[in-house]
Amino acid sequence: MDQRSLQDMGGMFPRPGKALKALLATIAGLSVLGWIVVNWTPGGAQAFYWVACSKEAILGQSIPRVWTLLTAGLFTRPSGPGAAQDLFYTLIGLYFFSPDLEKRWGPKRFLRFIGLSIVSGFVLSIAIDAVAPPHLQIFHPHLMFGAGAAITATLVAWSRQNADSTVRLFFVLPMKGSWFFWLAIFYCVAGVLAWDPQNDAGVVAPFGGIMTGLLLGGTPSVARTLYLRAKLTLLRKRSSSATDRPSSPRPARSTRSGGPPLRVVYGGLEDELKKRKPPKDKRYLN
Repeated sequence: MDQRSLQDMGGMFPRPGKALKALLATIAGLSVLGWIVVNWTPGGAQAFYWVACSKEAILGQSIPRVWTLLTAGLFTRPSGPGAAQDLFYTLIGLYFFSPDLEKRWGPKRFLRFIGLSIVSGFVLSIAIDAVAPPHLQIFHPHLMFGAGAAITATLVAWSRQNADSTVRLFFVLPMKGSWFFWLAIFYCVAGVLAWDPQNDAGVVAPFGGIMTGLLLGGTPSVARTLYLRAKLTLLRKRSSSATDRPSSPRPARSTRSGGPPLRVVYGGLEDELKKRKPPKDKRYLN
């Protein structure tokens, strides 16, 4: 996609890979299932607590529900007039910027990136929840869910991979790829400023997605670059310490005591042939 816009590619929508198709189908299927369970099943709202994330689920249980750090990102709002709208925007946000990342990275790295972005977003939200003053209700959500962290992470990673590309936003407004990083920042800040107390799904999680996009996006990523530099520094220290270490002197050869001195004994076939006289009759030399 470098130096080309979507219109330059024939006006076609990006073609998702198998990993992205599976991810979108999972989010859509689980979200619709959440609608049915929460709104149409007795006790369904209580069951939603087992997949949504919260500080109490991680820090307030004898057995922490750590799986909620991932499963919460695969569900959207289970009820309310904006439930369908949230699901639509989630699928659109992942669809437009993920195909290029999956094509560049491969399905395994792409899915690992999505999972880590979701987990890091909720971990950051729980950390802020633990230290924020009690009167700041915005930082103390009752439940957290949604793929906001994954959307901002893919947006930041895509902007790093395609900083010089030109994309027409909504097929009309031309934008540089690097500008989408600031669009992700605006998305996070707008979520905080337009916070709805009736829908406390967690406004801090998208900031965790930005951190993940900055660390794990790019080829090579910042995290991998730091890892390789640290490994190279360690190898250099080991090699320098090995060369600076004083070499132990070789042990002197032990001489045999009490034995006779060594001497060279001449002899062999050449000496025997030199002593022989050539025969007078040379017919039988062969």
